[in-house]
Amino acid sequence: MKSSQAVQVALDKNGAATKSERFDLVDLGPFDNNRNDVLALNDSAHYAGVSLNPETGRIEAFRQQDGVRSMLGTLGGSFSIARDLNNQGEVVGGSLTKGDETFHGFLYRNNRLYDLNDFLDAGAGWELVQALGINNKGEIIAIGSHAGQDRIVLLRPRTEPQ
Repeated sequence: MKSSQAVQVALDKNGAATKSERFDLVDLGPFDNNRNDVLALNDSAHYAGVSLNPETGRIEAFRQQDGVRSMLGTLGGSFSIARDLNNQGEVVGGSLTKGDETFHGFLYRNNRLYDLNDFLDAGAGWELVQALGINNKGEIIAIGSHAGQDRIVLLRPRTEPQ
């Protein structure tokens, strides 16, 4: 499964290199859209995505590091998907909630899956339906719904309580 071979890539006229670069190709396994898919890679070669959980039979988000795949579970529903991870190993994505009623953005941190909506001020009127990206500062790009409109939002961790 993990075969490696060199691949030569020629850069175009806008590339910084004056000669061809070489890449090692690592086979990460079969691709099956939304059933086995790697969607993110961090600087430590850890990756995240979605695959079939053999224990639950559900399609779930995962994080893989050092050859070990860890299923992240769901927010109570039957499906989850990881969209990104940072260098601290924090993962963001989306999951169906209990009873498959809604789809919410999540943050996986310290071996626990959190509903991102639990981090918002009560009564703000926002519902975070999907997290798309996370950087090494813990800032998260997400899709939020407010007053019936979907918006792209940036979540910034607070340094002080408000």
